[in-house]
Amino acid sequence: MNLFITANNTDMGKTYTTLKLIKSLSKKYRVGVFKPIETGVKEYPLDGYKLLESAKKVNPNFNDITLEDVVPIQFELPAAPIVCGEVDFKKIDKAYKKLKKRCDILLIEGAGGIAVPISQNFIMKDFIDYFNAKSFLIIGGKLGCINDLTLNLNFFTPDIWAINILEKSFFETTYPYLKQKYKNPLLIQKNLDKIVKNIGDLKWKKKK
Repeated sequence: MNLFITANNTDMGKTYTTLKLIKSLSKKYRVGVFKPIETGVKEYPLDGYKLLESAKKVNPNFNDITLEDVVPIQFELPAAPIVCGEVDFKKIDKAYKKLKKRCDILLIEGAGGIAVPISQNFIMKDFIDYFNAKSFLIIGGKLGCINDLTLNLNFFTPDIWAINILEKSFFETTYPYLKQKYKNPLLIQKNLDKIVKNIGDLKWKKKK
């Protein structure tokens, strides 16, 4: 099972959410992690490091996995991959095959938002089909998220989506509208158990 975790933009809570999912899903599954591309890397890929260390705590099969396995493509420039340089998909494929064998569910974290270009003919959304994955969209709960959510849901149809609360004013300003329109949308901070259940209830595609 592969779950691709994406968001409406960068710094919306992909890694934050993935770390929570690792802990919760590990109660039922052997959980693995994969971040094919990370940009803005200085000494080491910070997001990938957090994911790997968390996975090691719940899945012994990841104890000998390296950061290069989890994050095969690393760029120093904090920008879209297409701006940073050419992406070697063979390295991504090799890492994916190695990680996939060691878990029941592989949490694949994207970089930036869902439409970030990776090459001239490949954007972040294309990883969903590339890995034969289900999709989980995270929307940053702050000023402007109504517009962001609308645009993202018009752009593609995620299997699950939830809001990561980023501003205290969210409940007074934005939540009333979202609650009315989407009938109690899922919130990372309040509905994690339901999110995990929904993930388990997905009709998973055959393994690639």
